Amino acid sequence: MTRPAGITVVLPTWNRPAGLRRALGGLAAQHDPGVGWEVAVVASAGGTAAVEAVVASFRDHAPVPLRVVDEPRPGASRARNRGLEEARRVVAFLDDDCVPDPGWLAAVTGPVLAGRWAGTGGRVVADPAVPTPRWLGDALLAYLAAYDRGDEEVVLGGDDYLLTANAAFDSDFLTAAGAFDPLLGPTAGRPTVNDDVDICRKVVRAGGLIGYVPSAVVVHDLPPSRLTPRYLLRRFYAQGRSDWLLDRGELETLTDRGVRGAAGRLGRELGSILPQGPWHRSVVLHAAGAVARAAGFTRQAVSGARPPGPG
Repeated sequence: MTRPAGITVVLPTWNRPAGLRRALGGLAAQHDPGVGWEVAVVASAGGTAAVEAVVASFRDHAPVPLRVVDEPRPGASRARNRGLEEARRVVAFLDDDCVPDPGWLAAVTGPVLAGRWAGTGGRVVADPAVPTPRWLGDALLAYLAAYDRGDEEVVLGGDDYLLTANAAFDSDFLTAAGAFDPLLGPTAGRPTVNDDVDICRKVVRAGGLIGYVPSAVVVHDLPPSRLTPRYLLRRFYAQGRSDWLLDRGELETLTDRGVRGAAGRLGRELGSILPQGPWHRSVVLHAAGAVARAAGFTRQAVSGARPPGPG
């Protein structure tokens, strides 16, 4: 397949009409990236009619072609893979709960268009207009909506990753590397993660460089429903299940399926977290989150390589 030149922004969406409107508004305000570009909104899990209704209100005054692509199966990874099938030479990914700065597209795609890197990612900022609880420190905020690797462009190390809420790739390279794992990434009622880590590992294994571009900025929604200890512990638990799924090929070969290693990591984490002051609510929640993460890992080890259920 010979891909057309230029950029396709792939915007997966499911059941977030207000977020989709904000994301499309941010895309409509983008600076010229220097090449032709388009937007492909991927309607996940049969939501095409509702998505088309939102997109129609932007189409007449959109600065670039704007289309809806249907993906009947649920899951962000399947939606991104569907968008990748449709993409031009460079694919840029944006989530439907993020609003890009006006210079985002030019910044995140520039190194890929120039052939410097196979993939790039930028800064994800939690919505500064939303007040956060005092107990939500920086370490916990990173589990919700924040990603930052500093103020300089850098090539990420082999154990690092970017967030696909704010990323761009050479489309052919990403396809050849294996695209997104459908068992990873969020889907309805299942906040599975590690799709970002997995895709970065694949690109690096295939010989590609992944870079961080601090000037490529998106602002991530921070809904009140996520600013609760209950949600945060659920998120930690899902992280543990996702950790097992990410490394399932190796873990399935172990007699204990990795459970002893998870217990050891939990001990080390608690040893570093609790001395920060167990009288602080943020420290207690971080410690409880570490326990929830280990519990999620153990639960998935017992279940094996099957998608986690809701919750």
